[in-house]
Amino acid sequence: ALGSPTLFAIGNRNENPNCLVEKAVNASLGETLTEAEAMVVSRLHSISLADVANTVGTGMEEFKRVMSKGFKDV
Repeated sequence: ALGSPTLFAIGNRNENPNCLVEKAVNASLGETLTEAEAMVVSRLHSISLADVANTVGTGMEEFKRVMSKGFKDV
């Protein structure tokens, strides 16, 4: 959509290049990035806040375990 932010910070530096090779690369890269963005957005739709909370909780338990040992096992 016009004006929407891009998901990836990579892409065409010049949308209308004069070089035929650059035009071909831009077209291929553009299609690839569009497909990749659709896959990422689809995956993000399947991740719930509960999934994120569970991951954070697991990480916090590991952090507490390491901290309680004073970094002896790190």
